[in-house]
Amino acid sequence: MTTLPLKTFARTLHAWQHRLAYAITGFVLFSVSVWGYTIAKISEQHAEQVLFTLSHTADNTEQQSIVSLLAKHNGIIDIYYPNTGINIPIRPNVWLNWTRLSSKHQLSNGQAVQIRYLVLSGRHIILLTSALCSFWLIAMLAVWFAGHKTEQRVFSLERKARRLYQGRRPESHPKNETIFDILENLLDELTQARQEQNKVDKFIRVQTFLDPQTGIGNRVFFENRLEALLNIEEQVEQGSVIGIRLNDFERLEEKDATAAQELIGQFSQIVGQSLKRFPDAIFARYSRHDFAVLLTNVPLRDLEQLCKHLLRSLSHIRVPAPLDPDSFYHIGVATFKSGDQLTQVLLEADMALRSAQLQGSSNWFMYQETDRAKTMTMGSLQWRTLIEKTLMQQGLILYFQSVMQTQPRQTHHQEVLVRMRDNDGKILKAGLFMPMAHKCGLVKQIDKQVISKLFRLFEQDNNSQVACSVNLSADSITDKEFKAWFLAKLAEQPEHAKRLIIEITEHILVSHSDELSLFLQQLDKINVRILVDQVGQYVISSDYIKAHPVSYLKLHASIVRNIQSKSENQLFIRSLQGTCASTSIKIFAFGLETEAEWQTLKRLNVSGAQGEFFNPPEANLLMPDNHH
Repeated sequence: MTTLPLKTFARTLHAWQHRLAYAITGFVLFSVSVWGYTIAKISEQHAEQVLFTLSHTADNTEQQSIVSLLAKHNGIIDIYYPNTGINIPIRPNVWLNWTRLSSKHQLSNGQAVQIRYLVLSGRHIILLTSALCSFWLIAMLAVWFAGHKTEQRVFSLERKARRLYQGRRPESHPKNETIFDILENLLDELTQARQEQNKVDKFIRVQTFLDPQTGIGNRVFFENRLEALLNIEEQVEQGSVIGIRLNDFERLEEKDATAAQELIGQFSQIVGQSLKRFPDAIFARYSRHDFAVLLTNVPLRDLEQLCKHLLRSLSHIRVPAPLDPDSFYHIGVATFKSGDQLTQVLLEADMALRSAQLQGSSNWFMYQETDRAKTMTMGSLQWRTLIEKTLMQQGLILYFQSVMQTQPRQTHHQEVLVRMRDNDGKILKAGLFMPMAHKCGLVKQIDKQVISKLFRLFEQDNNSQVACSVNLSADSITDKEFKAWFLAKLAEQPEHAKRLIIEITEHILVSHSDELSLFLQQLDKINVRILVDQVGQYVISSDYIKAHPVSYLKLHASIVRNIQSKSENQLFIRSLQGTCASTSIKIFAFGLETEAEWQTLKRLNVSGAQGEFFNPPEANLLMPDNHH
């Protein structure tokens, strides 16, 4: 290629066309030569066999008997006596026939004889030549057409690449770069643009949902999450809001901003450390001097222990003057359940804070809930006994809720929701018993039983092709034994893989990205799709979208709730769509409850949604392609 005067890849196609034409011609000639040689050898062997038979015949001196004997063989043209030069025709020799003369053989009377035999008839030679020429011509036309099309596409690609690169070429780069250099530079720019898109996406999340001083959630972030929990029944059976107020903090900010910043840093670090044993806790700065913690499905005794631990830990903060270290902070606790009003929960938390302040020194106070869920008072031993009994009896119940796609409006897939009964026969949601199962180390057994039950349902209704999504916990997908079991289960029943969607929480996927990489690739190879749910619950990077074989994203309910009036949440979705622009990932919404939310999501080009607006979870397998 270096000897060519033309520089670009597109122009070298002419040379490659000629080389390919020569190669095809050489292949045809080689094939014909090998085939002709083979036919000639076969014919020669046949002629030699005929002469051998003739030479061992008793009556081989009579000319008439020789002619009669040779006439029985179709391929014999004539007999030739080399000693006398006599040639006796057996059958006519047509023009273009390919004939050959055999070697000499001695008859019984000592006379030498040869025969002229037919290798290939003229008719077959004409037919073969026509076929070979047609093949060669068709091959040449195909090469020319493919080369012409490729040349047009490469020339078009080159023109586009040069136009894109022309205005952005660094001064240090040469002016007459090859197309390969240009494409390499453009690919580098594309990679950089994707990285910048991820940075922009994270920047939007940070600016919208984080407090700039502490880096924790802000008021919008906290109220979005709390409102979602109050309106989405699946999320929580009972929750708690812990309010922490820093008294006279504004005075310290006015007097010494640096000391105030250091104090806030100490405070945030201590509270964050105290919440580490509650992985789903939400910690946010509600105002300049108010902080809030949101917990779900935490037993009351654990809640009381947390408040006491916070009191002890916060007492170690170095409180500067003019603040009073003995009454610097107060803690108020309010409990809630799904269906409560946001304003009522926040009012109860504020009342609890004021009650704690009335006690004078730093203290905590819990607003008493008269209608307290009995299951929340159960201890760890009671929970373990109940869950183990349910697992032993195969007592987990599978509910299903449809995820509807936008266009056309029909079921895209169904999410599997796990239930179990308590000792009184009451149905318990997963949000209530799964945290206790995690605490008791029983989550992996629950996930195994759910998958096994779902596969049995697939077998019972094998005519349907509707997919089902199953949530897998962090305990399961990070456990080698569970992953081996799951892959073996899919290998035994590969027909179920195409109907299975695995849901993984965004926070878990980001936290265990490297550990999950191989497992997710293995699932992708056997056609199991990956759905990342609770997207937007935490302010984290979206790099995982390009790092893993993700098929779907599902927005957290806090992003969807009242989205028609929350421009910051709409901006978040737009940013997420920009990140997914170069992929085939579909974005679904969770927690849809109103027509206004649905119309807004359709306007934002979200692929579909799930929620009470369409249908509540049902305790049966909705396999038909239901239209709503």
